Amino acid sequence: MTVPPEVRQHCRQARTSARTDGLVPALTLLLRALSPKTPPRGPRGHAILPKELLAEFAAEEAEAEAAARADETRHAGDAEQVGDTGDTEGAGSAERPERAEDDSTADTPGTLPGEGGPGAGGARAARVETAGLLPGLALTRSTGAEEAAPEWGWAVAWLRLGMSERLRDACLAHLASRHTDGAPLLMQQMVKGTLAEVLLEHVEIEGVLDDLTAGRTGPLGPLRPTDDRHLAALQEQITRTDRTLLRLLGAHGFTADGPGAGAHASELLADAYGPPGPRTGPEDA
Repeated sequence: MTVPPEVRQHCRQARTSARTDGLVPALTLLLRALSPKTPPRGPRGHAILPKELLAEFAAEEAEAEAAARADETRHAGDAEQVGDTGDTEGAGSAERPERAEDDSTADTPGTLPGEGGPGAGGARAARVETAGLLPGLALTRSTGAEEAAPEWGWAVAWLRLGMSERLRDACLAHLASRHTDGAPLLMQQMVKGTLAEVLLEHVEIEGVLDDLTAGRTGPLGPLRPTDDRHLAALQEQITRTDRTLLRLLGAHGFTADGPGAGAHASELLADAYGPPGPRTGPEDA
């Protein structure tokens, strides 16, 4: 997989934004750059989106639906001019159920406006959920919707790397402010060893993503495989690293307004867009 230079640049920008600004601004940046008209969906139809983009995606899909209907009407008019009565009747009967379906899905509670109509590729209306999510995020699901492009999963991995680095920064700041026996927790040997391992994990993840997005090859072909199994393994590596950092934070990492909320949202991104693969077991939780 060779990613175009502009896409690589957007991925790296999303990583930087995630580390400095947080998940919602970084995800907004990535969506507007790589998928500005259609929400990217995972293999099970899920999409995690910033709330501020819901209306924009709805407007884009409503416009596409209107264009599709106008095109159908134009083709029906062309058929009438030719004088093909059978085709004309078929086109007319095909339009009536679409109008009825649109009327039945309008103003449905919990439905993202503009999704699920004829212009959405036959996908069923998407439901929007916000409970339990990071503030500013929404989860939608639409069965039958087109799956995101393959590079989207790797772009999400770049974003999650930035979120993991943000968590590491929060962990360093928290441990430096906590003292035991007159010395910061950060200076304890086991803590320093764990943080060193986390840093190595981040360096390794960055190297893998760099090789993949640049499409680097060796004498026997690509340096890194780009199949779903290896993407799932990389996402799992990020998740394990985040959970290691959360353990260092203790209870602070699991408070409602603590850094654990961002780590949880990052893990949900991997679940929504990631392919089936290995999962972190209970012993790693």
